[in-house]
Amino acid sequence: MNALHRCLRLARTLRHVPLEALRWRLLARAKTLYYRSPLFGLSDIVPEGLPAPRWVGVELFAGDPAQGQALAKGQFGFVGQTLPLDLPPRSWRPAQASALWVFNLHYHEWLADLRAAGQRDVARQLVADWLLVCGSYHPVVWHPYPTSLRLVAWLTHGGWVLEGADEDLKQAFYASVRRQAMYLAANPELDLGGNHYLKNLKALIYAGLALEMPELTTQGMAGLLRQLEVQILPDGMHYELSPMYAAQVLRDLLEVRAVLRNAGGAPKPLEDAVRKLGTALGMLVHNDGALALFNDAAELEPLYVAQLLRQSGADDVPEHLPDAGYARLERGPMALWFDAGRVGPDANPGHAHADMLSLELDVGRERVIVNCGTYAYQHPLRNVFRATAAHSTVSLEGVESAEVWGGFRVGRRPRHVEMLLQGGAQPLPGGDVWVEGRHDGFAHVGATHRRKLLLAGDGSRLRGEDEVTFGKDVRRVRGHFHLHPSVQVRLLSDAEAELETAAGVRLRLKVDGGRLDVKDSRYAPHFGAMRPSRQLVLHGRASQGVCQLHWELVRVE
Repeated sequence: MNALHRCLRLARTLRHVPLEALRWRLLARAKTLYYRSPLFGLSDIVPEGLPAPRWVGVELFAGDPAQGQALAKGQFGFVGQTLPLDLPPRSWRPAQASALWVFNLHYHEWLADLRAAGQRDVARQLVADWLLVCGSYHPVVWHPYPTSLRLVAWLTHGGWVLEGADEDLKQAFYASVRRQAMYLAANPELDLGGNHYLKNLKALIYAGLALEMPELTTQGMAGLLRQLEVQILPDGMHYELSPMYAAQVLRDLLEVRAVLRNAGGAPKPLEDAVRKLGTALGMLVHNDGALALFNDAAELEPLYVAQLLRQSGADDVPEHLPDAGYARLERGPMALWFDAGRVGPDANPGHAHADMLSLELDVGRERVIVNCGTYAYQHPLRNVFRATAAHSTVSLEGVESAEVWGGFRVGRRPRHVEMLLQGGAQPLPGGDVWVEGRHDGFAHVGATHRRKLLLAGDGSRLRGEDEVTFGKDVRRVRGHFHLHPSVQVRLLSDAEAELETAAGVRLRLKVDGGRLDVKDSRYAPHFGAMRPSRQLVLHGRASQGVCQLHWELVRVE
């Protein structure tokens, strides 16, 4: 890629970013000069004899005792990678770890696991060493995101950690809570917004109540109520359009609600947002109880997902989320999820994938057709998993439906993504239901993609029609059907293939308008976890500027 291409791509990215966000990013970088200097420590002297903060955190989700026992043996596991660290660690920023792994280490959310395992001495030793080694500013350790999660973890488990501790450790801990809270109040992530900013606001609410500093509580609550109007769409989905991050935000809101209820009451907009978000998230749960893999998502553990939904008070599962652009069709044993939404918020679509009009399909409780997942953030495969071809949709040779680049950047992107849904109140004969979507993510090469899916009322078959219309140069069209690793595939001809699930369910995929092929794929259900799998690729043929792919997936009795 030449310099001109890179400059144009950057321009296509920055044109969507508000000037205020750019200004805040530049200011944050300039401020690091102050935080790295001795002036930061001198101006933040904390008096001796501080009282203990109020331990306001509410543990809604218990830690993992097995993970706690592993931590007690020096085995630290985050995002699919386990590293042996000494107790205390020889380094709080191990060189062999990714940036996300290091962030997780500094979240201190592992305190919940140590608490579940009864390992108070280990927890105290780790916290004491962190205060000694990391108590002064470092741009990674004191980044506002891990600082937010650490404050919440400390104000939830700090009373347990410090029970029976000496006074010097207690005073160092109390002083650090105050210092980190004041630092966070001056450095919220206004440049990023999204789930990061909600984490900042949550921590400020905790810290304000814990330290009896109403100005922090006011800052956190005012920001939170404003952000609920921005980040929770009218249909209830979080505006970053990632099922996993919607689950994260739901947990944050549940915990803030619990803290505020203990402090006198939670405001109605927060109560409403929790219920709406829980309802939207429930729509994106597969029949195995785990989450769909749209955008930057991981499946998450079904028990944890069920706990989130139960605590949210969600009482139904909608058939579609019109503002987010998601649809769920279920008839008989077949259930499918369809993404006809945009890439996310224009200002920061960092968790977006080029997955327009992709689908995922279950038969019973088994996943059959999937998207490939996320795998990692700081990794050469990052944008391979974000690419159009890593999703069960249609790709065009040499072009992405969204211009994903860097780790979290999106340049060119669809401006118009539409979804139509029929069924329910206007059922088709036999209870059939269809959904249709179209997007203009290929408009810069003169192409548009339309997909229509028809699910039979008895769940015996799924019919699909993909149409790519070219306005100028015609490109190769491929339809991708990524298969779950447990699904076996056998090519019967260039127009037919047979699938068999682990439970022995057989299905036939028949195509018209192209040639079927079987290729390798990979499936990343969790961060750091990748399994080999297979995909069926439908190679299309264009005629007079139009390529039509007709296909049908039928259950074989």
